[in-house]
Amino acid sequence: MQANSAFARRSLMLSIGLVASLWVLSVSALDRAGAIDAAKRQVKERCTAETPCTFDAKPHEGSWHVRVQFTKRTSPHEKPVPYPGGHAIFIFNQSGKVIGRME
Repeated sequence: MQANSAFARRSLMLSIGLVASLWVLSVSALDRAGAIDAAKRQVKERCTAETPCTFDAKPHEGSWHVRVQFTKRTSPHEKPVPYPGGHAIFIFNQSGKVIGRME
């Protein structure tokens, strides 16, 4: 009888551990907003109130590709505008680490 009780306890603990580890994996998985936040941290010096950036994130083969469009101004009184070649693409894994960059 004690063997069944010990087996039941081990099974319960194993089940709890499995559920907890699956929960941690789902919490650490990057979503669209998280990918954009990670990209914003990468370009915080280039994306300012004077030269704001736009961000677009798309999932691709288990990672996130975030396109950052930079802007520039020719004078402080003009509206910031995007310019040819003024973008970067960051590739993030599911934990938010940069695994690639194209500029």
